[in-house]
Amino acid sequence: MRLLLFASLLAASASAQSSPAALGLFTSSDDIGASPLKGSSEFDAATGQYKITGSGTDIWGRADQFHLLWREVSGNFVVTATARFLTEGIAHRKAVIMLRKSVDPDAAYVDLALHGDGTPVIQFRNAKGDTTNTVDLVTEGPGVWNLKLVRQGGTVTFWAAKDGAPLRELGHTLNNLGSPVLLGLGVSSHSQTAVNTVLFSNVTFEKLPTPARK
Repeated sequence: MRLLLFASLLAASASAQSSPAALGLFTSSDDIGASPLKGSSEFDAATGQYKITGSGTDIWGRADQFHLLWREVSGNFVVTATARFLTEGIAHRKAVIMLRKSVDPDAAYVDLALHGDGTPVIQFRNAKGDTTNTVDLVTEGPGVWNLKLVRQGGTVTFWAAKDGAPLRELGHTLNNLGSPVLLGLGVSSHSQTAVNTVLFSNVTFEKLPTPARK
């Protein structure tokens, strides 16, 4: 009995130690805000793909409801992902690459969001509890979207392209999120009665050197 208990404890310990690898490049996954339908994150190590399901009213306004897969990062970096919606739903359901100060529902953040109808959007909340600022870009229709976010100091720059077209720069914004921040992939259904599932592939993260002082 003691040997069996010891073996079980070892197995549990090994499972706990390996659990971060189950999320690929990321370390944590949870619902942000009081989402009525529980979300989830799945990582397929064979393909490097992430399937994220989330519900919630939106990523917008003064507080958010969505599912977030994240890791803590500091400094300058570039992150890329290809996003494809797997479920039908409200046109304003979202898939995002996000930088967020904390997991509080009203935390400061900046993101590159893709609506289900194929509208890329730049969003940012400058301080905890502030309203979200939004820059809506041209709606191009549903498809498979390549997304890219680069942080250099206090500047975050965004790129996007649909269905294999060359990436184009959408714009940039200044932020005071500082370091460390939470870097993540997020999904919201824009509904409290339905979920939204998005497949993220080609997800990369690369640290960038600090620019030399002039």
